[in-house]
Amino acid sequence: MYQRNHRTSTNVNRLALAATLALLGASGMAQAQFYSVEAAPEWTSLFDRRFGWTGADGIYSIPLDGNEMYSARPARRTAFVFSDTFIGRVDENRHRLSGTTMVNNTMALLAGPAPDPSKITFYWGRDGRGNPDALFKPQTPNSEPGEWYWLNDAAAINGKLEIFASRIRSNGGGGAFGFEGTGLALLSTPLNSPNPYADFVQVDCPAYNQEPSGGRGQTIFGCSVMNNTAAAGAPRPDGYIYIYGLQNDQFIKKLLVARVLPEQFEDFSQWRYWDGAEWNADMDRVAVLTGRVSSECSVSPLPNGKYILVYQEDTLGPWVTCKFGDSPVGPFGPAKHLWRCEEVDTIPGAFVYNAKAHPHLSPPGELLISYNVNCGDFWYHFENSDVYHPRFIRVKLEQ
Repeated sequence: MYQRNHRTSTNVNRLALAATLALLGASGMAQAQFYSVEAAPEWTSLFDRRFGWTGADGIYSIPLDGNEMYSARPARRTAFVFSDTFIGRVDENRHRLSGTTMVNNTMALLAGPAPDPSKITFYWGRDGRGNPDALFKPQTPNSEPGEWYWLNDAAAINGKLEIFASRIRSNGGGGAFGFEGTGLALLSTPLNSPNPYADFVQVDCPAYNQEPSGGRGQTIFGCSVMNNTAAAGAPRPDGYIYIYGLQNDQFIKKLLVARVLPEQFEDFSQWRYWDGAEWNADMDRVAVLTGRVSSECSVSPLPNGKYILVYQEDTLGPWVTCKFGDSPVGPFGPAKHLWRCEEVDTIPGAFVYNAKAHPHLSPPGELLISYNVNCGDFWYHFENSDVYHPRFIRVKLEQ
């Protein structure tokens, strides 16, 4: 199916690229941005599996050495975090077999910078009877029975792996969107832990507000973490960790940001929120940076001093989209379509979401980007296992 539709997808995305380049020229930002976009099938194939871990969404990648820039060192390790995940077997016709189950979150560890299937290991939990289960379950003081974790972005800071996790519960709505957020937690473990996926410490994170003042929608942080320090290899380091969040207004998601020094990362009283003019401790005064973004996204520094925001336009729209900013708080320029996701045309009932960049997996001159694919009919995932796994594209940057 994908081979047959590849040519159509390429033509569509060439048109998208031409429009994007025209916008770049018109805005005066054509220098040191990008000049082509293409599929990255070797990365897509890494997560197209037939046994054990057989598909998930919510993919974030974290360089465990803390350096957010690309390195060709074979000893380098990358942690991936995923949310809803299928565990089981898939036959030669891509049918999920009896015994397949879905768990709420999982992880993987990749050795080296290349998408080598022999060097990636997947991790999930086990329940009391030995059956597959979520790796992390809410255990903080604010947690309530029946909640689960959706894993957000993460970073390796001060010798620890720090993962933001949204607490989720069913809202009785059924279907693909029968859930709602209830809170935020920070999960942390020492990077040198002998059992790194079993001894995480969980704490409630106050960077969440169910009902902000002024009629604003729910606010929650952790959708993207940008380490803008010299230790992380940032081109223009200012010494801060930036934690991006969302204001979930009706029918639209808007980008927010907080920042903190690395050594104060776990001290939430030291977080400061951008109010449009300055940094202050009042989260209710946080300013909107830009709108029409997705539940998961990324903000990354570029070698030319700009910052690139990558997201799925309008949360579930078909376009992987970007905006360029002059600083970690923007201002962010006009939206530029990078890639139209062909799955919305080739898979019945499909929707695409949560595009984000993976800078440390991107060789010089490129930017690797992933997006997720899903469909409204849950049981169709058992008929076609090729729906539910990350897809990857690469943006070729100008030098």
